[in-house]
Amino acid sequence: MKKIALAALFGSLLAGTANAMPPKGWHVAGSAPNDYEMGSEPGTRHAGDRQAFIRARTSSTGFGTLMQTIDARDYRGKRIRLSGFLQSKGADKAQMWMRIDGTEKRPLGFDNMEQRALRGDTDWKRYDIVLDVPVTATDIAFGFLLSGKGQALADDFKLETVGNDVPVTDMARPELPVEPVNMNFAQQD
Repeated sequence: MKKIALAALFGSLLAGTANAMPPKGWHVAGSAPNDYEMGSEPGTRHAGDRQAFIRARTSSTGFGTLMQTIDARDYRGKRIRLSGFLQSKGADKAQMWMRIDGTEKRPLGFDNMEQRALRGDTDWKRYDIVLDVPVTATDIAFGFLLSGKGQALADDFKLETVGNDVPVTDMARPELPVEPVNMNFAQQD
């Protein structure tokens, strides 16, 4: 009987690890969140610290994210910086991200580090995302994500207002033509 009880206890401990809960205040999302294990664990940057993690269960074609969404009210008309430390292990792509939304979830600002994503194995390093919060903003969403395989670790996130002397990292919007082009498809490159 003791062997069965120990086996059940050991099995439940393993299941608890495999189905980690997100840290308080954070929630799980993404295009394929079930392909990832997400939670927090004892940290490796500081003694006695905790860090968040996202680990691929399989090689996914989607992504998983640990995130928060807050009301933009106190940040309207200001420039804000999301900073945090990231580390990756065998990652296809690990990124910190922040999005400023207006009414009906219309994005007003966005940066997901697409051009500076972590790939493979990287050491702990601080990353910053800086965005302007328009007066029409309704909420601010932010977090970190993992695409594909590997793992992403995060520590010491901070959201703060900064001065206009700090440059924004908003993803560049493509230069759009001012009128339609080649509507009859006759022109070739």
